[in-house]
Amino acid sequence: MKKNIAVIMGGNSGEHAISLKSGANIAQQLNHDLYNVYPIVLKGASWNYTNEQNEVFPIDKNDFSLHVNGHHICFDCVFIAIHGNPGEDGRLQGYFDMLNIPYTGCSALISALTFNKNYCNRVVASYGVQIAPSVHLLKKDHFTAEEIIARTGLPCFVKPCNSGSSVGMSKVNEQAELLPAINTAFQHDDQVLIETFIKGREITCGVMEYQGEIQVVGITEIVSKKEYFDFEAKYNPALANEITPAPIPTDVQTKCENTSKLIYKVLDCKGIVRIDYIFNSQGLYFIEVNTIPGQTNESIVPKQVRMKELCFTDLCTYFLEEAINQH
Repeated sequence: MKKNIAVIMGGNSGEHAISLKSGANIAQQLNHDLYNVYPIVLKGASWNYTNEQNEVFPIDKNDFSLHVNGHHICFDCVFIAIHGNPGEDGRLQGYFDMLNIPYTGCSALISALTFNKNYCNRVVASYGVQIAPSVHLLKKDHFTAEEIIARTGLPCFVKPCNSGSSVGMSKVNEQAELLPAINTAFQHDDQVLIETFIKGREITCGVMEYQGEIQVVGITEIVSKKEYFDFEAKYNPALANEITPAPIPTDVQTKCENTSKLIYKVLDCKGIVRIDYIFNSQGLYFIEVNTIPGQTNESIVPKQVRMKELCFTDLCTYFLEEAINQH
């Protein structure tokens, strides 16, 4: 008997449109011989399934079920494909935990932790991983530009702690730019992280637990044609080159692979995650963990999967069955 799988996509962040593409690709790639697949689009309080006849059916949020033409549909598992909130910050995971419904990817705790850049940095650094010097601000804090720059130097990056795809992020080159950049970041979150600019090459590593082993999917180098890899560069192929496998020295590759597997293990991640870094002659610097990376055909992780000659459909089946069996 086929299992009912909800693929939930959309969300409430600036990554809504990308999430729709990721979710649509996942829904198409799932094994339809094994699963009845229901794409669910979430936007605010609107959670809807649209069938092939373009009939729209709302989700019953009391138990996350559907009533479709007289049939009551409950789900065996949820494949979460929402980038940003509420899919990547732990909120949906907590909701499904309360309803006792299995889901793919990281737990509510780890999703919330990794979504907050400051708290994630502190935990990762406690395991010996190198991070950039930084200052963490709350809206109620009193601070001066001089105090911050004494810690971070210039240039520096200012970013909301809880945000994805570089939304609200600024690169500050002069002291006069700092407070406006902080105000911009506070428009997107109540916490802000200011980090020292680390000059170097940016790489990103896909890592997963598959068949009982934590393994690297691939390493990609990102070469932005803009000053840095901002929101526009991330979603406009003309503004960045993504090179897989990354043309990096063997020692950097080994360090990146080992560090990524360590982070995956100590954070108890699930499914495929993507971990971003900057490296230079001083070493490898951790940037962030993406617990729900892009899953379109042109996204980095699916490209790494193809380079590794793995089947995306088989991986999705594995992650679904693992979520169901471990529940």
